[in-house]
Amino acid sequence: MLSNRLTGCTNRRTLYPMSEMVDSGEGMPLTAAEVLSALAAHECRAAVLALAVRRLETCGVWAADGSVSIAAWLRQHARMSNSDAQSWVHRGRFLDRFPAIADAAVEHTLSAGQVEALRKVCNRKVEPVMGDHQQVLVDAVKDLSVKDTEITARRWKQHVDAIIDDPEPAPEPERSLTVAAGADGSLTGNFTLGAAAGSELAKAIQTASTWEGKHDTRTPGERRADALGDIAAFYNLNHDRPGTPRHRPHFDLTIDADTLDHPEAFDDNGDLVDPAVAATRLCDCVLHRVTRDTNGVPTSYGRGTYTVPPDLFRIIAARDGGCRHPGCDRPVRYCDAHHITYWRHMGTTDLENLVLLCNRHHHQVHRQHLHLKLLPNAQLHITWPNGQHHESQPRGKPPKPQRSP
Repeated sequence: MLSNRLTGCTNRRTLYPMSEMVDSGEGMPLTAAEVLSALAAHECRAAVLALAVRRLETCGVWAADGSVSIAAWLRQHARMSNSDAQSWVHRGRFLDRFPAIADAAVEHTLSAGQVEALRKVCNRKVEPVMGDHQQVLVDAVKDLSVKDTEITARRWKQHVDAIIDDPEPAPEPERSLTVAAGADGSLTGNFTLGAAAGSELAKAIQTASTWEGKHDTRTPGERRADALGDIAAFYNLNHDRPGTPRHRPHFDLTIDADTLDHPEAFDDNGDLVDPAVAATRLCDCVLHRVTRDTNGVPTSYGRGTYTVPPDLFRIIAARDGGCRHPGCDRPVRYCDAHHITYWRHMGTTDLENLVLLCNRHHHQVHRQHLHLKLLPNAQLHITWPNGQHHESQPRGKPPKPQRSP
């Protein structure tokens, strides 16, 4: 229906009398009738463009350059203010939701001011009723002024509120979450969220989504999936339950000494943990570990000395300023401290052997076996197994020069 409305309107030359006047060479100023006609054409075209913005939003192509929302895309590419971009987005959503009102706007049966008056009274509570009453509302206000339309719309909303109000508590929204774990630790599932939770999740994914410049080849769907993983990691680092200052998650792992190079780890449920996940957790967490020799005899217990102390983490954070992966703008609160030379390879827990990486890039380093080299000036060199190479500059305070002994 949206496509039909767009196609049907943009082919009508009668919507563009200004273009015809320019083509015919008519001069300025316009007469009063011509101004009114031009304004009407402008509002018709604005309704069509609002619907086009909505169609663009639903197809998702705006995200191809890394924009986190359609409003952000409009700010960047149409050079709009935030308020103007939001206005176009909200108008397009409203018109697409109510086709009778959209048709009236495109035909200029309703002015833009009248459409806005109806939009302002349409909240989540009355939205379903407006869907049933939309044609009645169009017929009721089409001959009114904007002020009278606003009064009529408010009265309609008060009437609907009175009908909808019920002394019985509203039923809980439908919600469910089902996930299945794959052999590699991946999760596949389905979920249904209520309006409030859905809005929170959509906003969180929008906030957590990133685009890392021209080297980022992820699809919009992959970026949203990565954002969801970052949201979970962020919560694990910053929840308010008892724990260390950074609330590092606790993991019970059992690792055999002869598999340290490629950790074969088991959690406290006896489930096998993916080696890259285990290696990531070994970098910066409170880890209760049991290391066994080749005969299965336990060799040590307790917290590993590789845990990054809070004071040292703050020093690293002050130097790096956030994730050190090239192009990533994740701030410190999203990051773990990563051992450049792994602790199991005799790497030390000190400033020269640690960099900050966000959750996604921390896993990427371990999963893809990237080679990291930190120079004395804190410049980080990252090399992929295929030879691809990138450099990263610290975003925090430069390191202090070391004094000669």
